[in-house]
Parts: sequence; structure tokens; C-alpha cells
Amino acid sequence: MLLKSKLLSPEQLDLALTQQVGTGRRLGEILIERGWLFPQDIARALATQFGVEYLDILHISVDLRAASLLNPEVGQRCSAIGVRLCTDGSLLVAVADPTSENLKDVREAVDRPITFAVTERDDIQNAWRRLLQGYQP
Repeated sequence: MLLKSKLLSPEQLDLALTQQVGTGRRLGEILIERGWLFPQDIARALATQFGVEYLDILHISVDLRAASLLNPEVGQRCSAIGVRLCTDGSLLVAVADPTSENLKDVREAVDRPITFAVTERDDIQNAWRRLLQGYQP
């Protein structure tokens, strides 16, 4: 997908894949670290690959009611945050990795249907920090 969109050259992909085999790290992390792609590029590609929406949560409002439906500990650990309630009653949850096994924990922590979208991990962490500022457990 990254090759088709011409965001990455075949040579860059080959080098990153070789590094991935040697380190076991995620391909997207390597591509960002090398400066070949931005986190938004990876998030958009993941969203397209898995047929889910991409959300730029820096430029949309996170509904406090929606965010409160997910336990902050689970949300931070799983890099997930409730963004808004959908008209069908489901919760739209932004995640950094739609392939993560942690999404099972998110599903179990929320007592309603969930629709997933993809955004950047740092943006999720920053959104939680802003929401929990002054939060006393």
C-alpha cells in the first residue's frame, strides 16, 4: 500500500524489512525512525488497509462522555480513547494499532458496541493527558 501510494520506494521498504527481521520491531516504527514517513502516513495506511476511518484527533473534539466510557488505565495501556457516541449507540474508539491483541481488552472494558478508527499513538496519549489533567483517582 505504501509503495502504491508512492510514499515509499521499494529500496526503502527492503531496507526497513531487513531491519525489522533483525530487531522484531514494527515496520511503521522503523519507517518513522528513519525519517521516511510521518506517524500520520502510517496511521492513514493502517486505516485504509483495515477498512476503518482515520481520525486526526488533534483537529476534532473528543467528547468527554465518550472518553469516560473507557477506563483511563485500559485506554492508556491499549493506546485507545473513546471519541464520540455514534447515532446507533456504538462508541467510536480511536486506536493506534487496529491489529493489537489489546483491542480485546478495550471491547471488554466498554459495555456497548464499538466502532474502531485509527489515529497516532502520541495523539492518543496527549488526549488522555489533557483529559486527566487534574484527575484524582
